[in-house]
Amino acid sequence: MENESGKKRFSLKKRILIAFGVLLALIIAAVLTVAWPLLNPKTYTSADAIADIDSLVVYIERVHPDPYRQLSKESFYEAVKQTKQRLSSKEKVTPLEFYYEASRLAAMFKEGHLSVQSDFFFERNLKLFPYFTAFRLEPGTHRLFLKIDAEIGGHAFVAGDELQEINGKSVREIVEGALECVSGESDGFRCAQVEEYSGIPDIINIWINQNMPADVYRVRISTASGEQKSVDVESVGLLKWFKMNHEQTVDESLRVKAPFESKMLNDSTLLFSFNECVTDGLKEFLSDMFAKAKADGVRYLIIDNRYNTGGTTEAGDELCRYLTDEPFISVSKVVVRFSEPIRTLEREYLDGVMPPRDTIVTRTFDPATWCQPYGPDKRFNGEAYLLNSYLTFSAATDFASQFAYFKMGTIIGEETGGMTVSSGDIISLKLPNTGMSVVLPFKLFCNIGADENAPVQGVKPDVEVASGKALDIALDLIQKGK
Repeated sequence: MENESGKKRFSLKKRILIAFGVLLALIIAAVLTVAWPLLNPKTYTSADAIADIDSLVVYIERVHPDPYRQLSKESFYEAVKQTKQRLSSKEKVTPLEFYYEASRLAAMFKEGHLSVQSDFFFERNLKLFPYFTAFRLEPGTHRLFLKIDAEIGGHAFVAGDELQEINGKSVREIVEGALECVSGESDGFRCAQVEEYSGIPDIINIWINQNMPADVYRVRISTASGEQKSVDVESVGLLKWFKMNHEQTVDESLRVKAPFESKMLNDSTLLFSFNECVTDGLKEFLSDMFAKAKADGVRYLIIDNRYNTGGTTEAGDELCRYLTDEPFISVSKVVVRFSEPIRTLEREYLDGVMPPRDTIVTRTFDPATWCQPYGPDKRFNGEAYLLNSYLTFSAATDFASQFAYFKMGTIIGEETGGMTVSSGDIISLKLPNTGMSVVLPFKLFCNIGADENAPVQGVKPDVEVASGKALDIALDLIQKGK
């Protein structure tokens, strides 16, 4: 039978079979996408891996405006030499092995914007400890505490219990080994990155698989009551690790759902969650939020900047327009290196005048060019509180810098993970043989009020507390009228 256009109709049964066939094909394709790398793991020759280490060094020295301002060139070159010796001893190098070596070299610069990135390692012989993501990493002490109640090795443990030892090696030694692979200026930021690491597998397991893989991990855990418990945990492969960690319940406060959002905490206190420095929709959102706050007589504003790892400084500038009555700026000086990869990208930086290749240009900003606040009819006239954490980074630190310098309110929490003098604005270059990405900064920024000759530091809080308690402290200060 034909329809009016002369095209044959498919029966309902045939349409179902076709749909089922398409669905089955999609499922098979998805399974093969995951399974193929496991069945046929990629490897590199030692010569190719060593060549990519050389490329890593060239990329850093070509793009970064001042790569050795915090790191001795001699010590870096010695580490490169040792890395190449280790790689040359291997007949084949796996992606995980190369990442481990390359990320350690990049992390030596202690810059959060300089790193080697590769998020997925499909390898057959991984022997993973399945519970690291259930633990909170304490900066400074490098201790691991359970964030949630969990069953480990058939035994029940509760939040706050401490993981102390794995196969005879202290957790502190394991964690500090893993931290050597994590880029970042401060210990607090690197610890926050380890806890929030989204790669597969987690960075501590990467260290373990390179240094002490085992079929069974004998762990020692100290309970809150002081009891020492030893349990055996069987290692798992990548797919089971992923399933266990995907199903694991974690602290919901760490799940950022939107770049920005707001809500009233009580009749007089507004909470603005500044989760990402993005401008799309921000201007309209803030305009509506502050107009309503003024109409409703809101007296206190809490800006939650604790989970903000950056974006564009323009987002922080827009927020500051409501918080001060004087011109302001976040960055007082920028140094740019116009290497070949950057020249085309930054063509408009100096009004279209292209500096010669490899020129280093320093730019300062006349106060006449600073950002202007909104008028009194728009500005927030109450008291503002800013919550920061070790995870507060990049453009979020720029915002915190101007908030502090221009005395827009009280800062509560931890020192920011981003520094007041730091590299930034990044490009990503692929290594030719492994294909891994090298994230490279090509600018140095000096925040307003920062001392270039002082030790590297972030924006310090007026009230220093663990970031998890910062909101409660802010509310307590408001209640006490401070």
